[in-house]
Amino acid sequence: MIKNLFIFIVWMAFALSVTAQPKKTTVAPIKNSQHLKVFEQAVISGDAGTATISLNYYLAEPGSDQKYADTLAMLYMQQGAYPQCYYWARQRLLVKPDDINLMELKGVCLEKLQQPKEAIDVFEKLLKKTQSPYHAYKLMELQYGIKRLVECLETAEAAEKLTYQPGFIMTYNVGQQVGRTYLQAGVYNIHALALYDLDKKAEAKAYFEKALALDTSFVLAKQNLEALRNIEIGDRKNNPVPGNPQQAAPATNKQNQN
Repeated sequence: MIKNLFIFIVWMAFALSVTAQPKKTTVAPIKNSQHLKVFEQAVISGDAGTATISLNYYLAEPGSDQKYADTLAMLYMQQGAYPQCYYWARQRLLVKPDDINLMELKGVCLEKLQQPKEAIDVFEKLLKKTQSPYHAYKLMELQYGIKRLVECLETAEAAEKLTYQPGFIMTYNVGQQVGRTYLQAGVYNIHALALYDLDKKAEAKAYFEKALALDTSFVLAKQNLEALRNIEIGDRKNNPVPGNPQQAAPATNKQNQN
């Protein structure tokens, strides 16, 4: 069987509100607004569809508090309704251009709508604002996905200077299986892939090893390192050059929302 370097198909577990359950707002509702009452009831029962519809009706009411549009954008994100999420995130960013949660929503939507260059612009701004390892990883993934390899390495070098905590975890897919690893290990894996594509095999090998030093059970890094070692010993007949753009592009593959 032909072996190739494996890449991430990952949904970032953002530390902020992108994947969080919608919370009840503390903003005083319009007096006797039935739409907000229905929304709150739907949230309690876990009915995202009804919650979404009720907020749309509420926001159309004269005098409604437009802060609820933030919640509506998150509801659409949770349901995979990316065009609608993008619409509301963009609308709210006109009012709150520096809101990190809304910027995250916009960036993820752009990626899901197959606009990686625009998504890169958003995550570049986010990383400058937050210095978050999650934002650094996402930016690397997007840059690697469209083969902006030099930029990916620059982001990787910046990411290595950031602070990581043991609780910074990410998920990844290998076929039908889902794994978990440290976010920093994921950064090392994409760093290695970019190095390999730039024909820096020795450095790539070192970064795969660094990823495995953090997590010996990290399946993708383990498979990548094994494939690279097989190439080193000349087993090219069964192991063609990995990193083929047709087969290794994390940002263009389907991603799963957890």
